[in-house]
Amino acid sequence: MKLLTGFLIVTLLILLVLGYTATHYTETLPELLDPVEYFRSDVYSKKLPYSKAAGSRVCLVNYKNATDPTWAELISFLASDDTDEQLYIEGSFVCADFAEMLHNNAEIAGIKTAFIGVELVSDEVEGHALNVFNTTDKGLVYVDCTGEGFQHPVSPDQIVKHSSKDCPHFNYSCDKIAYVVEGKEYGLISIDGATSRGYWFYEDYAAKWVVHNRELELYNKEVKDYNEAIAAHAKEVSAYEAAAGGRTCIRDTEEYERLNNMYSALKVKEKDLAHVGNELDAKRERVMERQEDLGWYCWKPLGVVTNVEINW
Repeated sequence: MKLLTGFLIVTLLILLVLGYTATHYTETLPELLDPVEYFRSDVYSKKLPYSKAAGSRVCLVNYKNATDPTWAELISFLASDDTDEQLYIEGSFVCADFAEMLHNNAEIAGIKTAFIGVELVSDEVEGHALNVFNTTDKGLVYVDCTGEGFQHPVSPDQIVKHSSKDCPHFNYSCDKIAYVVEGKEYGLISIDGATSRGYWFYEDYAAKWVVHNRELELYNKEVKDYNEAIAAHAKEVSAYEAAAGGRTCIRDTEEYERLNNMYSALKVKEKDLAHVGNELDAKRERVMERQEDLGWYCWKPLGVVTNVEINW
């Protein structure tokens, strides 16, 4: 009887264990995390409803440890980043590609940034993509790094390039500070000329360019007139030298007086030209100083901003 009782107890225990095991393993097991996501829990991606050149959606890679930069840190990062060196090619690499690339490069570098889509009223484009950084000392700073092929800067007249100073006319960067306000034109300033993020600064900057271009046009005209006067003077000097024929002593009184009058007139003109040349040199210095303050290129505004969408 005891043996039977013991057998029944063991049987019941086995059935209970089997029942528990069956019940336990019929439950739905949780899915394992993707190894990359599991080991890099500080990284996550986000797809946006914006298409790149190839047709795929913009994909932002965000790092949870990325932080907001200072203005100086942002400018330093932009100077070292090569996103703006890419070529804008329709159907291959467009503004959305640039903005995605800059975003992901910044996040990898530990700098928090956002992707922006703007709608525009423009004869050229209906929309555009760029980035924004929330700097700790200057607040939101919009950055447009879309490279050559999309938009060319309006450069000053190349007479300025003849200055003795080294002018970076042919090595311009496509990194630009953008000025984005709904209802106003989308403004751009190269990072070497942008010292403030305020829209008032862009309006003041654009107005200074208008004055600068007007004065530069006047200066160039004066240089053209001066060069023509120099050429005319050189011809008159050649005519005098031909008439004098290398003679140092002229016995004919009338001929001497005629040649002497020619010489005196040439000396007066030479003095006048020297005075004009000095004035032009001084004016050149002023033009160059103003050019240094404004930067070497003026970017054409894209159009009026009608809508702004920020994606962090």
